[in-house]
This record gives sequence, C-alpha cells and structure tokens, in this order.
Amino acid sequence: MVAGIKIEDETLETLLQLDGEVFPMDNGCWTKFEAKRIKPSQYIPHGIKYSLSLHDNNNRRIVGFDNAHAESRHYVKRRI
Repeated sequence: MVAGIKIEDETLETLLQLDGEVFPMDNGCWTKFEAKRIKPSQYIPHGIKYSLSLHDNNNRRIVGFDNAHAESRHYVKRRI
C-alpha cells in the first residue's frame, strides 16, 4: 500500500488511462490499448474489460490479448 492506495488499484487506474491509446512503431506496426470499467460479472469480477493488440503496417491484427471471452484452453494456431 502506498499513501493509502492499494498497488493493484493504481495498476488498474493506469490501465484505464491507456484506453484508446495507439503507439506507432518505426517499422509501421502499431499497438492499441482499450480498457473500460464495466459491471463486474462471474467472468470479469474486477469490472475491467481490456484489449491489447498488435497490428502490422497493413492494419491487420497480428496478436491480441483480451478478456472478451470466458477462459478457455482452446487456441488457434495461425502461421504469420
């Protein structure tokens, strides 16, 4: 705890401040952050919906991390 604020609260607030930010890279790729408060649910108990994605210079999503779906061990392998 720092100055009466829990560290995890500060981390979530930092994530929320990144909502909508796009970071271009020298090679033409770019990353995008999305983070919003939502009503907590069984699958999102912390009440934060997030997405971090990496896009190539043709605006195609290369990889992304989010909590839009229920936890699953299934994944799709894609050759890039």
